[in-house]
Amino acid sequence: MTQRKLREAGFTLLELIVSVAIVALVAVVLSQVFLVTLRTNAKTEISKDMKQNGDLALESMVRMIQSAKKVTSACDSAGTVSQSLTIINDDEGVTTYECRLDGTATRLASTSALRTEYLTSDNVTMGGTLCSASSLSFTCSGGAGVPSSVKISFDLSQSGMSDTAFEQTSESFQTTATMRNSSE
Repeated sequence: MTQRKLREAGFTLLELIVSVAIVALVAVVLSQVFLVTLRTNAKTEISKDMKQNGDLALESMVRMIQSAKKVTSACDSAGTVSQSLTIINDDEGVTTYECRLDGTATRLASTSALRTEYLTSDNVTMGGTLCSASSLSFTCSGGAGVPSSVKISFDLSQSGMSDTAFEQTSESFQTTATMRNSSE
């Protein structure tokens, strides 16, 4: 009887192998869930940063266009499309919005007098390394007796985009601003 108790007190090799296999399977599943959660969180943070950049740039441009005295870029009733927009401010200063190459990233810039300010951070790009390939467009419409309105549209994507589709993020932005102080 003592010999039988000794044999029943331990686990067989097969039971140990099955237990280790189950623990390993659970560990693999949990690590995959953890990695997917981390990647999703990183993509969400990148998207949030991109959205904040685009919204801030749009808000800044809309505010300046609404209070501008005049749009000096071509405007007609059919809607003139351009990759840059020049306005005359209340203080008679000239501001130009356009795509600028900053290192290897194309960024939205505001140039007033001799100073250039970037409206987007260096974490995002307007696409590629050439401004001619960027999605930035200003559609200006208006005419005699009609205040000019400018439709602004552009796309942003993260700088240094990864090759994996999961990590690629891009966002489109569009709005229309109508001048309040038009002197045309």
